[in-house]
Amino acid sequence: MKTARELWDAVYAAVEAENHFAFYELCDAEMDIRTASQQKTGPKALAGMFTQQRGLYVELEHEVEGLIESADGSALSAELILSGVPKGSGERLVWNVVETIRADAGRIVSWHAMLDRTGLVQKIRALQG
Repeated sequence: MKTARELWDAVYAAVEAENHFAFYELCDAEMDIRTASQQKTGPKALAGMFTQQRGLYVELEHEVEGLIESADGSALSAELILSGVPKGSGERLVWNVVETIRADAGRIVSWHAMLDRTGLVQKIRALQG
C-alpha cells in the first residue's frame, strides 16, 4: 500500500503530466480538502484547484524545503516554496505553503494546504501598481 509521501509525489507527477484522471486513483472519493480560504471534498475538487493555479501562472514551480513523515507512512507535512509568473506579468512571485496529507488504505483522505494569502495578495497588487 502506498504511503502518504508516495501518494503526494504521485499527485504532483499527475499535475505535471496534466493527468487529472490519476487523482481518482490516488484520492479517496470523500477526501477532505482545506485551504486558508475554502473547504472542498473529493479528487475532482483537488484537480480543479491545481488547474486553477496553473491557469493563473506560467512557469509554476515548487521546491520542497522540508518534509516530516509519520512513522507508519500515513501522514506527511511538506513545507514548499512555490513560484510562478502571473499571466500578463513579467515578474516571478514567490510564496510559502505548508501541505499536510493523510492517507488511509493507500489513498489520500485529506489534503490541507495553508499559505500566507494576505502576503500573496499584497505581492500581486504590487505587480499591478
